[in-house]
Amino acid sequence: MKLTKIKGIVIKETSYKDNDKIITILSDTLGTVSVLAKGAKKTNSPSLASSQFLVYSEFILYKGTQYYYINSCSVLNTFYNLRIDFDKLQIAFELTRLIYRVTDENQDTSAILKLFLNTLYVLDHLEKFQKDEKLVVAIFKIKLFERLGFAPRVDICANCHEPLYEKKQEKVFYDYVENIFLCKNCIKSNDKKRYIEISVATLYAIYYVMTADLKKVFSFRLKEKEDFELFGQVFADSLSDNI
Repeated sequence: MKLTKIKGIVIKETSYKDNDKIITILSDTLGTVSVLAKGAKKTNSPSLASSQFLVYSEFILYKGTQYYYINSCSVLNTFYNLRIDFDKLQIAFELTRLIYRVTDENQDTSAILKLFLNTLYVLDHLEKFQKDEKLVVAIFKIKLFERLGFAPRVDICANCHEPLYEKKQEKVFYDYVENIFLCKNCIKSNDKKRYIEISVATLYAIYYVMTADLKKVFSFRLKEKEDFELFGQVFADSLSDNI
């Protein structure tokens, strides 16, 4: 029996039979993988804690015909304070649903796992990072799709190739249909519903998030948060519909 060691966090759990669970783990080496946790609902089960939503653990797995099975496991982080905060838990549900939708088994999700763990840590320490929940969610979504390979060019207009950072460009436009940025001279005035308008300061913040190291992605200040949060939502929604 071949054993596989992974580190991962439970992003979905489903009851199975009387005492078992099927858990979905966002892992460092196996992608997003389904695991049958036998006896996990029993109070004396060694996998009870590790098979709960948002618990980060090290697992030793073996492969069956349909699922992986847990040979042994040990908890690394329970994110307990976050899990008992209803509002933050709802945010975590939103993020895990998105992760589940855009990732798959045998995909390299090591960076996505690190991003998600960092995001949960920031959500659990908002005062320390001087962030609010909506901004954290927007940062996560932008960085997630950058890691998935969907980052648009943010330095130049996709049509005329003029720099977008110049001060004369007070506003720039994101075309969510084509996933491109355009200057005000290149938008199609008869189809304005396909664009969102953002400030150059917001564009700088987007560029920072897309290019920053995962450890530093939350380390910036932004006064005008509304444009950034709107972009994060539109960016993620438009791309996830096409994956």
